[in-house]
Amino acid sequence: MNRRCTGLVVASVLSLTVLLGLAWAATAEEEVKKLETERAAASVKGDVAILEKQTADDYTFINLYGQMSDKSQMLNGFKTGRTKLTSNDLSDVKVRLYGDTAVVTGKADVKGTMAGKETSAQIMFTRVYVKKGGSWQSVAFQQTRVSNQ
Repeated sequence: MNRRCTGLVVASVLSLTVLLGLAWAATAEEEVKKLETERAAASVKGDVAILEKQTADDYTFINLYGQMSDKSQMLNGFKTGRTKLTSNDLSDVKVRLYGDTAVVTGKADVKGTMAGKETSAQIMFTRVYVKKGGSWQSVAFQQTRVSNQ
């Protein structure tokens, strides 16, 4: 009888652990999706403070023209008006979690000025977030223009 009770307790603890892990993953996924939506809105508003806070110091960005920039260059683009979006509408956003790393993929319809060029395009993107000090920061972002063919 004692072994049976111990087995039930162990099974219950394992089940609870699995359920808590699934709940944490769902919560983290929603947190990252919300962060991505906030980031898209900040890029339209030109809110450099939010973009700076959400971006790691070692950030890399490859835009739809194949140009690479770092955090300071990306922020400077918004400050100088070289990057000024009028819309950045996200869709098909998916988040995959790997511990303290999140990989986000999706589509965006963007309009405005990017890298000093007038742009109106649908893009596919991949962004990587890493959780540092309790908060998520973007460490890498890659855009690719969707072909109409």
